[in-house]
Amino acid sequence: MTNIERLGSLLVEIDADWAVLTGADSVCFATGHVVPIEIGQSPFAGGPTVAFVGRDGSAGVVCPNTDGGQGGDHEEIAYVGFANQVTDQVANYRAAVTEMVGRLGLSGSIAIEASSFPHALSDLLPDSRQTADAPLARLRAVKNDAEVALMTNAAQVAAAGQKEARRLSVPGACEMENFGHVRSAMEVMANARCPLAGEYITGVDGTSRLGTPISDRTLENGDPVLCDLAPRVAGYWGDSCSAFIVGGEPVDAYRRMYDAAKSTLDLAIAELRPGLRACDFDATLRAHMKGMGFEYPHHSGHGIGTSVHEFPRLVPDETTAFEENMFIMVEPGSYAPGLGGLRCEFMLRVTATGAEVVAPFEMTCA
Repeated sequence: MTNIERLGSLLVEIDADWAVLTGADSVCFATGHVVPIEIGQSPFAGGPTVAFVGRDGSAGVVCPNTDGGQGGDHEEIAYVGFANQVTDQVANYRAAVTEMVGRLGLSGSIAIEASSFPHALSDLLPDSRQTADAPLARLRAVKNDAEVALMTNAAQVAAAGQKEARRLSVPGACEMENFGHVRSAMEVMANARCPLAGEYITGVDGTSRLGTPISDRTLENGDPVLCDLAPRVAGYWGDSCSAFIVGGEPVDAYRRMYDAAKSTLDLAIAELRPGLRACDFDATLRAHMKGMGFEYPHHSGHGIGTSVHEFPRLVPDETTAFEENMFIMVEPGSYAPGLGGLRCEFMLRVTATGAEVVAPFEMTCA
């Protein structure tokens, strides 16, 4: 079933006639149209790219001419945003939306995303509205066959970056230069520019603190490395994290900390399955980590798809149950001043009976 068809079924469930999607990730989920995000919102856009999806499977996209023409099973209006003259992008955007509303025959009740719905659309659409952020997030959490392939590809690109990071992490290398080469390796594999989240941090002080920025630090023998790579490939995100020691000789205390996180990840792979509640899964992982003498100050993981962090989050109060073809990141870690920090993270796909690692890469601290 396509995501347009799945959205049509959701509209029936929530008693709405149309979905009006204005989040870049939701537009991609529904129609496959990839909104460029490398520089933030396009300076040639009059408003956020918008996708319209009806109960009957009718669909349309309004976007600036800088990213039109991507194809897909939907109507498209690419308005003039970039031109060699003074152009009123907002007026062009509103005119294109008005034209699409007429072309699709949009009427009745609409479901909107409260998190991204713009003022520019407020007077152009029916007044009968409801927010659909929560049911839409739940729908997006389970991937169809086409999305499974896209997620697998994105995970493989992230895994290629992890391989390159480990290869480059030698004494005398520069942290920032290594990160640039790692990013390049992923983009070469993807054969495209890839927006990227994550970090490549080295040294005891940097890795033991969350949020340390990448710098021009020179790697030294015995340094811990924390490499978290999340590339967006064809609109879908990969994610990954590894930790290891430059020179391959961890001190005993670091090895114990690493073994706690890695064994927690191994437990997650063994325990994740349909029907298991996220809160119970989270509790199992935290209890195992604590039993080995360590704790982590963040979530145990999260869903992933057209957003790098999606529903569900693996936190103590999330009661949703896992379903087949959810893609889940699991990332136990530990951060110890004077010793360093680490996370061990694979992308897992929930199968009919359990879970599988989507794109494995070397996960050792030596």
